Amino acid sequence: MWIFLYISLLLTGSVDHDVHLSKSEVNYDTKSRSVQLSISLFLDDMEVALAARGADNVKLFSSYEVDNADVLIQDYLSDKLRFSQSGVDLSTIYLGREISEDLSAVWCYIEVADIAVDQVLSVTNEIFMEIYDDQKHVMVITKDHKRIDHWIIDDAPYTEDIRF
Repeated sequence: MWIFLYISLLLTGSVDHDVHLSKSEVNYDTKSRSVQLSISLFLDDMEVALAARGADNVKLFSSYEVDNADVLIQDYLSDKLRFSQSGVDLSTIYLGREISEDLSAVWCYIEVADIAVDQVLSVTNEIFMEIYDDQKHVMVITKDHKRIDHWIIDDAPYTEDIRF
């Protein structure tokens, strides 16, 4: 199995898939008063999204990866994944990324600091919505890593509200 996956990655540069799904955990950490996100995105979808924004041949996690790959990903995610409280847009901190164990996805890590626990946090997730009309996002909401809710985001306006 691993040999087939490795050879297909070498020959095609990606693994084709018919499912357009991302998953993420949105965790509120009471100690730091921050929201920490772990987002799993198909690697080839991320490359397609970056190419649609003018970044051709990004080749993530390869020896041909462009030098500014993290900046491109950070810019894309900050545009497509937004947070607000009481009508005020909140800044995100891009913490980094890593490839999944099966080499088909990229895990991206983001933090939103200084979240007021007594106010609604609005999350807008439009990742890959401009590319695939069947894109879905499964978002698991946790507080101190204990599950409190989950959503499937697939329709405009792609926004949900959380109260931690």
